[in-house]
Amino acid sequence: MSGRLALRGGAVAVLGALAGLFAGALAIPTGRTWLELLLAVGAITLAAAVGYLGLRESSRAVEDVSLAARRLASGDMGERVAISLGPAAGLTQSFNAMARQLQALLATVAAEEARLRAVFDASSDPMIAVTADTTVCFLNSAAERIFGLAPETGLNRPFIEIARDFELDGLLRRAIADGQEGATEVITFGQKRTPLRAAALPIRDGAAWSVLLTLTDLTEVQRVDQVRRDFLSNVSHELRTPLAAIRALVETIESGAVEPGEETDAFLARVRQQVDRLTLLVSELLDLSRIESGAVELVPEPVDLSQLFAEASSLMRHRLDAEELRTEFDSGPMVVEGDRSALLRVVCNLVDNAIKFSPRGGTIRASARDEGDLVAFEVRDEGPGIAESDLPRVFERFYKGDASRANSGVGLGLAIVKHIVRAHGGTAAASSPPGAGAVFTVRLPRHFVATRPSLSRTA
Repeated sequence: MSGRLALRGGAVAVLGALAGLFAGALAIPTGRTWLELLLAVGAITLAAAVGYLGLRESSRAVEDVSLAARRLASGDMGERVAISLGPAAGLTQSFNAMARQLQALLATVAAEEARLRAVFDASSDPMIAVTADTTVCFLNSAAERIFGLAPETGLNRPFIEIARDFELDGLLRRAIADGQEGATEVITFGQKRTPLRAAALPIRDGAAWSVLLTLTDLTEVQRVDQVRRDFLSNVSHELRTPLAAIRALVETIESGAVEPGEETDAFLARVRQQVDRLTLLVSELLDLSRIESGAVELVPEPVDLSQLFAEASSLMRHRLDAEELRTEFDSGPMVVEGDRSALLRVVCNLVDNAIKFSPRGGTIRASARDEGDLVAFEVRDEGPGIAESDLPRVFERFYKGDASRANSGVGLGLAIVKHIVRAHGGTAAASSPPGAGAVFTVRLPRHFVATRPSLSRTA
């Protein structure tokens, strides 16, 4: 509208100039010829027409720029104007340059926001940003999961409404009130009483973001800490029991309560038995520590699992005969590349575990199968099986799931299995089908993937 008004005003001005020219022409001196007068009138008329056209082009350019600016403001970042050839050429060029810079700037901001969102969503820790009145202005995918929210449904709502936890809400409000230092607490959250470490960090110059709340699940940390405590407790127990027995036997002999001869020999045999138990415990602890630290050097060679199982059965024949157990290998030759002595220990430990929990006269079955780049073998017993709650922990050191296992060795055999298999780049797992005993499955890479020893070290 402003362009059209300017155009009309310019036209009126031009016409006024022409009228003034003709009025002046009537008063020109008679010495002038009419030809000179017509030439002057023509020149002035042409100049007026050119000025009018230029004014019209400028007015149109201003109107185009105004319309394009409104479209830019509405979010159409691709809006541009045609370059004017008149006096407004600089205006249209500057506008287009500004629009390109603005589009590039917004694209950069959008890319940064996408990267920031990807980083937040990749985190397994819930993250929530709130305004000064605790209205949620951002939350990542982990936060949506822990609060049970559908995507984008938690935004622009009070934090207490989505979290439903007064401890977390109070932590946020204290951080907002303090404004400088963050606040950290450990709380239990939700119906499952999940342990969380909550850290509320005030954000300086964060515009709408006033505080960022980060939640860290401590379940695994507490589990590992419990494993450590169990380990220390079990080691203490395993050491205390034979030491107490040895001390009692020695004190009995020293007191003269037993007569020299067969009775003393029986006492000494029991002392030797307890010493052997301590020796085995210390030896297995040292072996496990060396395997975990990578101090054990694995020397790869082709190993036939069927031969390995036959050798393990032969080494444990006395125990199998005592329990009237038999072993079967249900597969043909199956070759894998690995350290023979280490893999023999894996198979012996699995067979030993099966012997402990197999009924008298039962059968221990083993099999192997080709899984492409992997070779899997299983050892299955006919025992009572493993409780579902115990399955995730059977490979932990000293872990014994029930009272019936109280005197079944020192509890390190399966832990050694797991770490030897892991050193080969494989996995070990346990399952217990209902009424079918326990099944231990080991998967190994067909080709050795661990670090090979150098020739100078194996020479």
